[in-house]
Amino acid sequence: MNRLTCTIALLAAASADAFSVSDRRNFFAAVGGAAAAAVAVGAPESANAAGIKTGPANPFTGDYDDPNHPGCLRQVKVVGAPMRADGSRPLYAVVEVTGYDGKEGEKVCKERPTRADLWKVVGKTKGGDEALLDFSVKGGPSDLVGKWDGSGIVFPDGNKWTKLTYAPRDRRPTDMATLSDGPL
Repeated sequence: MNRLTCTIALLAAASADAFSVSDRRNFFAAVGGAAAAAVAVGAPESANAAGIKTGPANPFTGDYDDPNHPGCLRQVKVVGAPMRADGSRPLYAVVEVTGYDGKEGEKVCKERPTRADLWKVVGKTKGGDEALLDFSVKGGPSDLVGKWDGSGIVFPDGNKWTKLTYAPRDRRPTDMATLSDGPL
């Protein structure tokens, strides 16, 4: 922001010599143009400051095997954080986890779920290799940390979701087409 302020001040000072004070319209047009140019030059640098990766570029995005729920849906998506009222975005991306735990009493998912069977957990990234997830909708903690270890997500209890290299269609709901079936 200091560079922006200096640029505006220099251009305004240069413009003051070119226009008389009585010609306020031209003076403020020059200052406004200088401010717009300074914002355009400075904005890309600040927008990329966090280096947030979303979508397939983020290592968390993909389908996973959960040893506690074999054959069940575990899909993670990392999306851009929603824009705030002031036009800025939070430093961290949003993490969305969609899953299915199987039918009551079964240890392995044998049938495809319906849309009503799915649960969704949200959270945010905490740097490139950590995500803070809110599992309170499933009766778990609201601040569960999942760490990317190069091949999956490891949770504090030692459970590891191993990332799949494919998107298993047999885990997708039969009545829902919004979950990705594409390659990873």
